[in-house]
Amino acid sequence: MTFVITIPGQPPSGNHANKIGRGFRRGGVAYPKMVKTPQAEAYQAGAALIAKVAKPSGWEPRSKVGLMVVMEYRFWLHRDADCTNLIKTVEDAICPALGFNDSLALPRAMSKIVGVPKSEARTEITIY
Repeated sequence: MTFVITIPGQPPSGNHANKIGRGFRRGGVAYPKMVKTPQAEAYQAGAALIAKVAKPSGWEPRSKVGLMVVMEYRFWLHRDADCTNLIKTVEDAICPALGFNDSLALPRAMSKIVGVPKSEARTEITIY
């Protein structure tokens, strides 16, 4: 079964989706820790909700039977970005929402159109 997920907006690049934050050990000792930026967190939360709604009833990830999940990405971007970094941000959001680990995904960047108006930026993912 194949289906398409359309996520509005330009995904944050994987290079800019994390920042150095602060973690705490026992006793309150602080240490540097990588954390998601608020922008990446908001984008991924929205993408996860869209993926859950778009998932057809009865769809099961092929990974449950030992097969990889093929994911074809088509980008319409307001500003240019590296597709590999965009894919990672999107995968981290939608794969758990669809019920499989992103290590079982086979991502393919199929197209990238740069320079669309900000209101028309989007990512379409075809799931096989």
